[in-house]
Amino acid sequence: MSIVRRWWPIPVLVASSIVVQRVLVESRYDVSGHATGHLQSATVVFPAVVIVATLLYATPRARRQPLVLVPCAMWLLSTVLVFVGNIRVVDALVDAGLADTPTSQLVMTKTLESAHDLADLAPWFGVVSALAVTAALWRYGHISVRVAVGAALLSLIFPPWFFPGAGMLVITIARCIAFQREASHSGRSADAPSLTEIPS
Repeated sequence: MSIVRRWWPIPVLVASSIVVQRVLVESRYDVSGHATGHLQSATVVFPAVVIVATLLYATPRARRQPLVLVPCAMWLLSTVLVFVGNIRVVDALVDAGLADTPTSQLVMTKTLESAHDLADLAPWFGVVSALAVTAALWRYGHISVRVAVGAALLSLIFPPWFFPGAGMLVITIARCIAFQREASHSGRSADAPSLTEIPS
């Protein structure tokens, strides 16, 4: 029950994110082909909100550290830009009558190229801001060097158009594990009798 009481906000947040995603995106568009890829890329903002909220929930001290909060906000902003950029592409494809056109058959026009600009640039902003979050968490001792290096490498290697700054997931999982261990350790310490309480 202690685990349920500690972690219940996260499943609620995940469920809420899924509902909002379906209402705002999935129920609004009926596309396929090239547009589908952009529509899927746009939805990164919804898990990103869950990731940042979970990261800060599992790292209480970070909530009072601007050097962590600012890059977290930057990463969230980058996913919002990814959302806006990809929705612009989807809307442009729909307006041009290309909502179901496969990528191999797509003929780019100036309008479509212009619509792609933000969708192509924003993911790299996400990678840079994710690296900044990783560096800040390591600087304050919230994550180990090994976790920081692994997260940074994943952010750099994983294709940003699928998920910009994928290392954010690594550091969030690492912080959740550490948070649970710290809570369990604190519980055991509180339950343990003090020296004055141990019968002689």
